[in-house]
Amino acid sequence: MAAPLVAQKLETPQREQIGMVLGKTVYRDQLEAESTDKLTHALQYHFYTALAEAYLEKHRIRLEPTQQEFHVFAEDEPDLKKFSVTQIALMQAKLRQLERSLKTPGLSDQQRQKLEKVRNTLEDQQQLNLASFVYDLLILWKMELEIYHRYGGGRVRSLMIGFEALDANYRWLKAEEKKGRFKISDPKLLTLFYAYWTDTFSYGFLMQDQEEIRRDFLEPIWLRQARSETPVAAKKP
Repeated sequence: MAAPLVAQKLETPQREQIGMVLGKTVYRDQLEAESTDKLTHALQYHFYTALAEAYLEKHRIRLEPTQQEFHVFAEDEPDLKKFSVTQIALMQAKLRQLERSLKTPGLSDQQRQKLEKVRNTLEDQQQLNLASFVYDLLILWKMELEIYHRYGGGRVRSLMIGFEALDANYRWLKAEEKKGRFKISDPKLLTLFYAYWTDTFSYGFLMQDQEEIRRDFLEPIWLRQARSETPVAAKKP
């Protein structure tokens, strides 16, 4: 009678753990390894994204853009001026709560359908979604700005949707690793994970000139207008 149990155990290989982030185990079979690029993105998703989302969740209230910043940044979309940052923040908080509720074990089909209907109704409000996108751009810029100041400044990378504090993010992640908030046990995967911040020619445009960084990232013209420092038209990052 024991033979089938032994065979079953042999047929179910043990998953290989390659790391941990915020107390959650990451396994090798969760990584897309068809190419180096896919493997890099998988590492970013499982480790960096989890850490960045935790940072945002902890500091979200402090990083929330002001109403004036939102209005100036969205000046090319007049319809968005009817939204308040408080309204957007509440909508996003409700969506996050709905997603958590949908992951609750033991939900009945009726409960799941009800939650999904509420979520879909919120997501179908296109203007509110556009306002939420603009809000997210601003809050992510504030997060990058804060990390830049807290972790030693340095070079900045310009991407299609904004800026990354390249050197500061690298130092932040090193500090998170030292605190034990994440660990990648495979040395090759750890090197590949950090390559996103050390191989500066792979993504975006590298900014090293401090005046350029100040003008485009630290104190962009749209921000100066929001602070009433200058009346010129805003330019988006």
